[in-house]
Amino acid sequence: MTLVEVDYPSASFGRESLAAGAVYPYRFKVLGSGVMKVSWTDAARKEHTATGPDLHEGQKGLLTITLTPEGAQWSPQLTP
Repeated sequence: MTLVEVDYPSASFGRESLAAGAVYPYRFKVLGSGVMKVSWTDAARKEHTATGPDLHEGQKGLLTITLTPEGAQWSPQLTP
């Protein structure tokens, strides 16, 4: 995958590329509230975008995003 970008309230982060099966841990602080979004380009150069959970300022925990050929799977484990 190339051009992986995660947008969340008040900021974003990303990677130029991410190999199949790779894990990319990233810490971020939720400032503000809003919907998460992830976008990426697959090996066939097809662009994908997926909308994730609503985040609220002050939430903490773990959020896993798994990118597949069919889309993104979101696994939030967040405290209010």
